[in-house]
Amino acid sequence: MHIQPKKQLLAAAVMLSLSAVIGCGASSEHGHVTGVVTINGSPVEGADITFSPAEGGRSALATTQADGSYELNYTPGVKGAKVGVNKVRITTYIAPRVDDNRRVTDPGKPERFPPEYASGREITVEVKPGENPLDFDVTADKDKYPPQDG
Repeated sequence: MHIQPKKQLLAAAVMLSLSAVIGCGASSEHGHVTGVVTINGSPVEGADITFSPAEGGRSALATTQADGSYELNYTPGVKGAKVGVNKVRITTYIAPRVDDNRRVTDPGKPERFPPEYASGREITVEVKPGENPLDFDVTADKDKYPPQDG
């Protein structure tokens, strides 16, 4: 007869664990963030986008696809960004690589975004629980921030 209470206890523990896991998937701490990044109306491929919580904490990251679309990742398996005000940084800059003899082995990539986007200090957004479609349509001087190659 001592087996029955143990089974009930085990069942209760399993249900509690499942409800905790299910609750994490619908967390009010994170909002699902997707969108499209364009410069002067053209989609930007390969831009790194970072949402950093203004209050501190883990940043969420994404890289834009060929159509300019992105979906933020908070941690492996957790999509989105921390709820609240986030500072946004969007950049295409990749530093040149040099070898031990200071020869350039990879020219890197130039910055295509104006400083207010590339610095991550001036652009802020509010992330809310649930879906957050956030597009960034950047207008930039075509001479300073040329269109993407190829």
